[in-house]
Amino acid sequence: MFKAAVGHGIDPDEIGAITEALEQCQQILDNDTPQAGILLAAVDFDHAVILRHIRDIYPEITLVGGTSVGEMSSTMGFQQDSLTLMLFSSDEVTFRAGYGSNVSADTTAAATAAIEQALADSGQTVKDMKLCYSLCEALKVDGAALVSDLRVATKQQVPIFGGLTADDYQFAHTYQFFNDEVLEDTVVVLAFFGELKVSFGVATGQKPTGPKATITKSESYTVHEIDHQPARNFYAPYFGKEEVRVARSGAFTGPLAVYEPGEINFYVRAPNGGSKEDGSVSYFGNVPEGSTVQITDTDRESLVQSAQDAFSKAKFAYPGKEPRAVIMTSCVSRMKNLGMQVNKEHEVVEAIAGTNLPNIGFYAYGEISPFSETSATYFHNETFTALLIGTR
Repeated sequence: MFKAAVGHGIDPDEIGAITEALEQCQQILDNDTPQAGILLAAVDFDHAVILRHIRDIYPEITLVGGTSVGEMSSTMGFQQDSLTLMLFSSDEVTFRAGYGSNVSADTTAAATAAIEQALADSGQTVKDMKLCYSLCEALKVDGAALVSDLRVATKQQVPIFGGLTADDYQFAHTYQFFNDEVLEDTVVVLAFFGELKVSFGVATGQKPTGPKATITKSESYTVHEIDHQPARNFYAPYFGKEEVRVARSGAFTGPLAVYEPGEINFYVRAPNGGSKEDGSVSYFGNVPEGSTVQITDTDRESLVQSAQDAFSKAKFAYPGKEPRAVIMTSCVSRMKNLGMQVNKEHEVVEAIAGTNLPNIGFYAYGEISPFSETSATYFHNETFTALLIGTR
């Protein structure tokens, strides 16, 4: 048995919101006690109160989560200033959680600590782990470096899914949840063991266009040279030499399709500001030297279609007959670009998933997912990611 229950609370009072969400979950769980849960919540709630309330009802539950810009669920669709909760009850799957602190200072140490804690005293090894769900601090953290370190900590053997927590475009504080603790500057993980089946779908809606070029000099978030020329020059045919037109709260123009060596799939890197005096451009994540890049463009129809494509890929690839839950992560820049049509992302997924398949998701400052079950895990920008899980 593997059961996922979803609740969604829109009461501006945190007790009202979590009570609403828990009542919805309990109707689905009936008399089953959940062993683990994922909480995604708007940044302005008193999160400590919410976590204590959940743990008062389920003292032994393993709980992870984080803050978001917008929330999605099979219960209430897309909402803002809300919280949504997915609870898991199973006699086929076991759950362990861990966290690593000071992730902005040392992603390697934080990722290692989180995985080691999830494995400690469990009798399990990395080889037994079927899925790692991860949420991480976004500010001053290189998401690509974090994902690389999580891959190393899991010995390149475990698919990793999740995203970077958000704070409603304030870029001041994002929070992560671990059991009854509200944390900052942390990466949290929920590890799944047992008879779990998983599949993934990733799509961006960003369309590569124009000539390809090679990253010839980059450092951390900053690309200095493309084809041995200042990075700004690569944008000149599209936006002019004076300014790379990007928006800090999600790039509207200027994202790159990045093809790492040997990869046929690309992920997107969004600029996080205009070009510097030396002609370099900074991004929401590392762009590795040796990668091939193209400029991208999109429109609202393509963004909505990509959400449908991501879920369709995951559904087609699911290795069993009956997935029991969907977990989604989408990018805040997609939310900004879609504007009043942002609810359509969730609507097109649910149109395929149906009303009986529990789903949960949030808008993040970066997405974490493999391209497929056989692909390595990557850090994405401006992308919709879908995960299907079940035991049948």
